[in-house]
Amino acid sequence: MATTRSGKTVKVSISIDKGDLAVLRRRARESHRGNLSAAFSEAARLIRQRAARTRLIDMLGGPTLTASAAGTVDAEQAGHPDLPKKARRARAA
Repeated sequence: MATTRSGKTVKVSISIDKGDLAVLRRRARESHRGNLSAAFSEAARLIRQRAARTRLIDMLGGPTLTASAAGTVDAEQAGHPDLPKKARRARAA
C-alpha cells in the first residue's frame, strides 16, 4: 500500500479516471515542470482551502456560499484576470 519516503511524502497507488489524469498531467506540464506529484499536491491544497473556507463560514454563522459565489472566490484567489471588472466612471473635464 503506502510506503514511507524521506521527508514528509508518502508513496501511494491510486485509480483515477483517464480524463482526470489527463487534466492533472497537463497541469503538471504547464505549472510544475512535469511533476505530477506537485499537481496532486496543488489539488489537495485547493481542497484544504475550500474546507477551511466552509469551516470559517460555519464558525461565523453565515450562510454557505452559492456555487457561483464560490467560483468567484476561487478565481480571485487564483489571480485569474477573467473576473468581471468594475465599470469606470468618466472623469469630468
